[in-house]
Amino acid sequence: MKKAIKIAGNILMIAALAFVVKKLLDMDIKPSQFSSPNVIGALAAGAILQTGVIIISCIPWLLFTRSLSGVGIPFSAAMPVYTRSNIYKYLPGNVFQYVGRNQLAADMHISHVDVACATVLDVLFCVFWTGVISVVLLGGRIAELLEKYGRNLILAGCGGIALLLILAAVVRLKFRDKVGAYLSRYSKAFEKKNRPQLMGGIFYYLAHNILTAGMYFLCLTLVMDGSASAKELVAMTGAFMFAWIIGFVTPGAPGGIGIREGVMLFVCGDSFTDKVVLYVLVMRVSSVIADVAAFAIGKLYQRAKQPESEMSST
Repeated sequence: MKKAIKIAGNILMIAALAFVVKKLLDMDIKPSQFSSPNVIGALAAGAILQTGVIIISCIPWLLFTRSLSGVGIPFSAAMPVYTRSNIYKYLPGNVFQYVGRNQLAADMHISHVDVACATVLDVLFCVFWTGVISVVLLGGRIAELLEKYGRNLILAGCGGIALLLILAAVVRLKFRDKVGAYLSRYSKAFEKKNRPQLMGGIFYYLAHNILTAGMYFLCLTLVMDGSASAKELVAMTGAFMFAWIIGFVTPGAPGGIGIREGVMLFVCGDSFTDKVVLYVLVMRVSSVIADVAAFAIGKLYQRAKQPESEMSST
């Protein structure tokens, strides 16, 4: 069974990498778009910083998994799984990156439910803090964006709540005894000795989004090359982050394709159309490079750690 799962995982990985190539080709990149030193600088900064962000983004998910499972899972076990599953987001369906994280349950011999619940918490707080930071950066303009895109958020929220209620009803009917046991065990995550890990996972994304906003602002400043004021750059950074949430909850728009340009132009007007389109392209290309680089680093890190674990087990 374990061998079959490994083969299936390798097939998914090959398919995901093929879709990575397809995504780059679909962008219809022209070399002339990356001829400016500022644009090259933005691409390099975005790729390097996002690679680091992806690698450390494993931390909140790991903290949640530790809290819920009660097992001291090492970073060396979680990071390669996280960076590998992150590549699965390029597969159609936009869910495989979350399903892939459950490989950690098999590797560490813990409950798949623990890992799945940790993933749900990770996604919820990622979206929550991204929303908070984008609102702060957008200031008064958030009201206009909510008027235009609020319907998407409300529909997504209602759909999510309905899905959770259905799942809760099904689980309660089918697995009543197990649900009670899990709730009793998960309540221990809120005990005083376990709270630091749980709170660390919750507030991680506050720091994460501040760092990410700084990266977006830096890259935006380079691409705009003095054509926008600091106030406009801050608003566009907030719009870019807000657009990620809209893209995340909008079916058929993985990664916010087309949405980020629309939201940014809605905020800053048509005077920066060419620059905004170029900026979004730069961030998409740098994001793909970062995803592949983080995956490669995860694989190398895993291979470097394997001899150590094999030696310690002998």
